[in-house]
Amino acid sequence: MQKLKVTKLADTDSQAVLDVHCSTTREGSVADLCEQIARRNAGDLRSLAADKGYDKQALRESLRVLGIRPLIKHRIFAPYDHAHNARLDQERYNQRSMTEIVNSP
Repeated sequence: MQKLKVTKLADTDSQAVLDVHCSTTREGSVADLCEQIARRNAGDLRSLAADKGYDKQALRESLRVLGIRPLIKHRIFAPYDHAHNARLDQERYNQRSMTEIVNSP
């Protein structure tokens, strides 16, 4: 094994890790993995914040169907992407950085 891809779901209030997905292959996008984790935890999630690497319209739609508010920045491909990002709840989105505490020893 040369690489291990780890995707985690963490609570920004308690910094508790709620779910982890580990893979040694590159099958599927990170957005696809995020959707799997969100489905497993749908009853406990009200919102899900992720960086631009998770920018996928299908993920946003899937989260909404599950009753989860997506807080995912759009990658900038067109002028309207700036507008999407401007409407994002910045205070809640910025809580995403709290998950980095989970990575610290």
